[in-house]
Amino acid sequence: RMSGYYNIETILSDQTAIPVEVKHDLIKLGHFDANGDGPDLKEGTKLDLPMWMARSIKSHAQASTPVVYTPPYRETLKADATVLKLFEWNEFYFEFGMEYVKLLKDTDLGRLLLDAFGARYTRVMDMSQNAVDEDTSMLTGGLDALERRLFAAGHRADKEYTKWLRRGLDQIKMAVSVEAASRKRKRGTRPA
Repeated sequence: RMSGYYNIETILSDQTAIPVEVKHDLIKLGHFDANGDGPDLKEGTKLDLPMWMARSIKSHAQASTPVVYTPPYRETLKADATVLKLFEWNEFYFEFGMEYVKLLKDTDLGRLLLDAFGARYTRVMDMSQNAVDEDTSMLTGGLDALERRLFAAGHRADKEYTKWLRRGLDQIKMAVSVEAASRKRKRGTRPA
């Protein structure tokens, strides 16, 4: 899970709706059903709720599989995860997927997401390392939010490494704290 209660990407990912079916009547929650006419949610009502809400009422409603995690999409992901534009499927495909896996304990999907992420990770990092002074929006267009953050981090690290290399043969100096500790050790030893 993305870190931090106030992390905007966590909040946005948790807003992604999933289909649920109400297991029994829920008093005074009828306002969640746009097509409902009463004050209560009736047993069997099907509606889309944000992930955070579906997680909160999981004992009162059964979550269903979001479209992008159904068998046809899984087969497409298995075929070649590296060429798919996951951003078009879901902006937070991997983060949301792992939250969904935890909600429904769908270990098969968890393994599939892990394998797909592993396959895509290598490609994302390769792209980030080779995108020298070019517009990266074309490269990142199909990446989900997590992959975009990884791409940005890799690209930034590559730029910093290249900058360091271009400094030439400047001597690397000892850190001030290490130098001070070294002097203290030298002062502490006395000739016998």
